[in-house]
Amino acid sequence: MNYSGEIMISEKMNRRKFVKTTSAVLASTLVPWNFAFGSQNNPLVWEIEGSVGPTVQKLFEILGGLQTLLPKAPAKSTVLLKPNLCLPHKESMATTTSVELVDSFCEFLLANEVRKVIIADHTLQKANRFKRQEIVKLGKKYPSIKVILANDQRFYRPVQVEGKVLKETETLKLLPKVDLVINLATAKHHTASHVTLAIKNLMGLVWDRSVFHTEMDLQQAIGDLALALRPQLNVIDASRVLLNGGPTGPGPIIEENRVFASRDILALDSVVASRYNFGGKNLSPKEIPHLAAAYQNGVGEIDLQKIQLQKITA
Repeated sequence: MNYSGEIMISEKMNRRKFVKTTSAVLASTLVPWNFAFGSQNNPLVWEIEGSVGPTVQKLFEILGGLQTLLPKAPAKSTVLLKPNLCLPHKESMATTTSVELVDSFCEFLLANEVRKVIIADHTLQKANRFKRQEIVKLGKKYPSIKVILANDQRFYRPVQVEGKVLKETETLKLLPKVDLVINLATAKHHTASHVTLAIKNLMGLVWDRSVFHTEMDLQQAIGDLALALRPQLNVIDASRVLLNGGPTGPGPIIEENRVFASRDILALDSVVASRYNFGGKNLSPKEIPHLAAAYQNGVGEIDLQKIQLQKITA
């Protein structure tokens, strides 16, 4: 099947019983991505201010080029972009990653001759409601880009998780097959988890999120999920920030014209969570339960005094 330019949209949301099989156990032994797990000493977080296109260019300059993130040549590589595409909202509501940021990453990757770019997310509403969304239309703008609204269980595979409460789940089956995952989160308030940033954005790579809410402690489960899903690069879109009323809005929005990025997902979330007055509460990262849970799991750094923040203008 030729996937070039294809928009894969499916709506089968019937949950099948999760069955442990030998193949599932074998699948779970595959480390999905190649970034060394755990926090490095004094991890770097970059805060880049400027218009979106130059910001993306500047980020890869800082990283030493795209090749530093890839195990093989771009022309032989597949890159997966994971935006927050949870709701079919207008850009002005600031509930999803901006199409301009996703588009700029697509443009950069294609300009650097990446063989295949995939944009994927598991949306919160029926996939046919997203057909007019600009991010979904990127599959038509760029014929070599594949957009997947992964709302069907066939897109997922069972994995085991060594979490405190999350022991098994089903994650996007593409993950072990791609060479680079770039986590493109948005910055917004969330009534259940205080914030939706890079770690919370990982839930869009999971089939059944309902059990996180109904069968286990949600905050610990999110912290546990960060053990299983390890993007090599994490980016938070702060071009506009939803300060309250999240995850669906409406709520107060500030326009910031910047992105934050890091290879340490927890350090990144810690910096952004402490920067903005989400929910009208000035909480430290350690006071946000799912970030604290991720830290206890050894996911990354949470102490702002140990995180190197570099401010750059694009």
